[in-house]
Amino acid sequence: MRLSSSEITSPQDLESIILFPRSGNSSPIYLGNVAHINLLETPATIKRDNQMRIVEISATLSDSATLGEAVLALKEMREGMSLPLGYTLFDGGSETALEEQEALTDILLLLALFLVFVVMAIQYESLLNPFIILVSVPFSAIGVALGIYVYDLPLSMPVWLGMIMLIGIVVNNSILLVEYIEIERRRYSDLNQAIIEAARLRLRPILMTTLSTVVGMLPLAMALGDGSEMLQPLAITVVWGLSFSMLVSLLLVPMVYHLLHAHRQQTLVAK
Repeated sequence: MRLSSSEITSPQDLESIILFPRSGNSSPIYLGNVAHINLLETPATIKRDNQMRIVEISATLSDSATLGEAVLALKEMREGMSLPLGYTLFDGGSETALEEQEALTDILLLLALFLVFVVMAIQYESLLNPFIILVSVPFSAIGVALGIYVYDLPLSMPVWLGMIMLIGIVVNNSILLVEYIEIERRRYSDLNQAIIEAARLRLRPILMTTLSTVVGMLPLAMALGDGSEMLQPLAITVVWGLSFSMLVSLLLVPMVYHLLHAHRQQTLVAK
């Protein structure tokens, strides 16, 4: 029950409410005789979650913070907080969404590597050359780590998307080199000569494709233009990872190719 708002303008109005009127010699009993009326601050609206009352505390991320950093800072704050009996503290869903995104990106990275390996294995009808080509992918992550360290970037979603893009670009450069080595081996009986000739002929195409992509990504990596800060981590990932993988493609891939195929030849001769 509730009285009309025009009849209640102050706590004294509530205290003057008659509970029991005068009866014989007894005095009337007012609400103020049996209760204390105080003004307290209460929420304008009552929110509930799972049929429980909640108090929602929200904030907006600053330009220099990411959701991952904010979640870690909140975890540290919660460890030092002591709540009254009956109160609990829980996340409203942002932390769960972040964990689901990280798990999804891990699956996408592994799926991209698996599909690339399967396609190359079908084309080459062998597992050796696809393995040599994919060797360059983990080493390109060194360049990504250097870029993240230099620019002090967190491992956000744009970084993982840049890694997925980087897999395809790095694999293309390695395929160019390995495929041309296979062509040169038909001309030269010596394995070393075929590798050296293929590396010499593929040097310019690999440099051109890598440098064109890197230079094209530089404006975005330097955050030139409005709104470019959102995709800057993606561009930095591609630029640094691709620059480092260029050296990997030109040096590591021929070395691994020579080691594995030379060992294979020795095994076949021994049989």
